[in-house]
Amino acid sequence: MVHLLGIVFNNQEILNATKPFLIPILLYYAYQSQIEQVTLNTILLWTSLVFPWLGDLALMQGDTYFLLGVGMCFIAQLCYIFLFLKSVEESIKLKFLPLLPYLLTGIFLFYTLLPMTDELLIPVFIYSLSLIGMAGIARLREGRTNSKSYPYVLIVTILFLISDSFLALNKFVWDIPYDAIGIMTTDMGAQILITEGILQDN
Repeated sequence: MVHLLGIVFNNQEILNATKPFLIPILLYYAYQSQIEQVTLNTILLWTSLVFPWLGDLALMQGDTYFLLGVGMCFIAQLCYIFLFLKSVEESIKLKFLPLLPYLLTGIFLFYTLLPMTDELLIPVFIYSLSLIGMAGIARLREGRTNSKSYPYVLIVTILFLISDSFLALNKFVWDIPYDAIGIMTTDMGAQILITEGILQDN
């Protein structure tokens, strides 16, 4: 909440002071929740939180470390994919209809973003592909994983899609009003829910 107030009042000192602590608070919560039963899922969860945290720190430095920030978030996406695949009780089967909204989202993002990315085309394409893939795999977990975990993770992927789409569209295509509030609320909502979802799956 303090961080969001910093965005509303455009106070850079508050933003710089609060952003580095957002994910470490979640790491501490995950650690306390599983302190007596550390599993591979827990370790993967910690890893998947550390990389976006490093990505946030890199992106705070401006465009100089943009690629490093995207790279850290890409590794986090791979961790999420591994977590989702590991948590299913039966093998995931490819189905077109459940994936249709994600495919349409991907087509829209590629069509809108890629012509504007110039020398960043390949990194943006790879990251977008991993984002759509992560969301699609989460959707296909329905009926094949813990019923408590599934809705958490499904909402997470939608929030990640919204957050990262806002970030990319604002950087490359449009100047979206109040973009920082939309990006941070959806991103942190996703981080909180994925933490809770994975903990529910343990």
